[in-house]
Amino acid sequence: MNIAIVDDEKDELQAAERYLRDFLAKNYSKLLSDTKIQTFSAPDDFLRVFKPGLFQLVILDIIMGEINGFQTAQIIRARGDDDVNIVFLTNNDNFVLNGYRVFAVGYFLKPISNHEDDFVSTFNHIFHKICRKSPEIILNVNGTDVIVPFRNIFYVDIDYRHRLCVYLADGKKFVTNNNYTEIFDVLSTDERFLECYHRIIINMDYVKSMEPDDFTLLDGTSIPISQRKKKGVKVAFMRYFAHK
Repeated sequence: MNIAIVDDEKDELQAAERYLRDFLAKNYSKLLSDTKIQTFSAPDDFLRVFKPGLFQLVILDIIMGEINGFQTAQIIRARGDDDVNIVFLTNNDNFVLNGYRVFAVGYFLKPISNHEDDFVSTFNHIFHKICRKSPEIILNVNGTDVIVPFRNIFYVDIDYRHRLCVYLADGKKFVTNNNYTEIFDVLSTDERFLECYHRIIINMDYVKSMEPDDFTLLDGTSIPISQRKKKGVKVAFMRYFAHK
């Protein structure tokens, strides 16, 4: 799971990260080892890294330099990420109503130390929702079991050395000892995964565009579409987004 915290006040940025890590350690310790928390002191720095689907939670200070928290949230939504949970940090609760315009799930008044009950309540709600929506697969990597949430999987294929590779949204790659049929059977239970070519499975949430002979993923990766499966693949892709 990837979490971003954006605040141009260093002390507040560190405090938010500290409270979040403590909360996870006490309440969701199993998630903590699979969680990456990135901090940004400016919205521009965050937006250069951001891409739809990469983060499951974004915590934004409202009052920041040239781009404020609301504007940053609007950019997130405009880029097509309707699923990421957004939480605002603010010194003034007069801003709260604006948060609903970008479908924020909560806000915290600063300093967080004075509003710990609100912090715990909001994050219990958020992480309960994230866990409920996050089926996982167990990969055997170099003899060690690695748990990977479905939402983190970018695509799966067989490389030129005939190894089964699982590519993640954060850029990581796992070479797994699992066999392809095993991986396919697990992922095919989830509607977002599609076998578009022989022994290639894509997560349709990460598709930027569908071309006549291939899919282009959000990072620019081109994934071929099987000529034999072309009609069925395209129907499945269009049906998925029509009902999403």
